Amino acid sequence: MLAYLSEEWIQEADAALRASGLTTADGERFAVEQRVGEVVFHMVLDGDGARVRAGSAFEPAVVLSQSRDTAVAIARGELSAEEAVLNGHTVVEGDPLALLSHHKILARANDVFADVRTRTDWG
Repeated sequence: MLAYLSEEWIQEADAALRASGLTTADGERFAVEQRVGEVVFHMVLDGDGARVRAGSAFEPAVVLSQSRDTAVAIARGELSAEEAVLNGHTVVEGDPLALLSHHKILARANDVFADVRTRTDWG
């Protein structure tokens, strides 16, 4: 099992995303940074593909901050990301419209992570 938010978990998420072949339609760079408690990682999509990396993103369009409990509930499908934002459990910094304009590719990326989620220890 992969420990959620561990370096190994981030590497597996990256491998899954790179293998998916996802790219932005117009080659535009789109980066989303996630801050889950003290852990920071990001996803970048562009014309060269998609990847997940530990640490802060260079010029992220959006930064999402949330507690570990909220992140786990979203990842396990117990809470929608939209609900988490609306009820104040996720703070959005940057351009929230960027999330809307990239919602299709974000949904596809979420599907790519399904296998990683099945191998994740959420504890």
